[in-house]
Amino acid sequence: MQNRIENLGCLKMEIEKIFRKIPDFQKVILDVILFESKYPVLFTCKNDKDIYLFICCLVNSEKIKWIGTRTTYDNLIDLLENKITIRDAFLNVTNNKIMIVYDGKEVKYEIKKASEIPDEVLPTIGEYMDAEDGEYEEEIVEFKKRNKNIEYVIQPQISKFLIFRYKAVSVLRVEKNSEIDLDTKDVFRYPIGTIHNQKVNLA
Repeated sequence: MQNRIENLGCLKMEIEKIFRKIPDFQKVILDVILFESKYPVLFTCKNDKDIYLFICCLVNSEKIKWIGTRTTYDNLIDLLENKITIRDAFLNVTNNKIMIVYDGKEVKYEIKKASEIPDEVLPTIGEYMDAEDGEYEEEIVEFKKRNKNIEYVIQPQISKFLIFRYKAVSVLRVEKNSEIDLDTKDVFRYPIGTIHNQKVNLA
């Protein structure tokens, strides 16, 4: 077959190239490989200001298939600390998932709700990372470092802006009229006068 995938070992180098054929993923960067065989099986990608978790769910001589989801650093840390299962880590945060299929030449993708993804494609129920002590220490430290002091500009219904610093917890950028579930004890509000003309750093 002309589109036969000859060398799975090269896949690690090709993931960015493959994913960047998707319109919303043109700046995607392969971030951290959490588990790999002859190819990355479970890994994160950075796409602009968002972090994604991807799972390679099918590999054969004709095609490769991935499922992915936007996630948060808190979710990834819980995964690596064996606090949640791989399936829970994938299903958490957002209901919208992306499915990508590559046949060696063409990239196809679609956005699906979590309930629309076949059960056999999802990670096995009850399966954890089962990491040994310290196995993911470097990754956890890095994710915690990224997760600190993330600032967001939130526009309420009134015509002014407020600055919120959410203590050590990441929050995805959300669409208009969406809700953000924040614990008020971890939110620090700054008067608008104190941040006028200052740069706001997004994760």
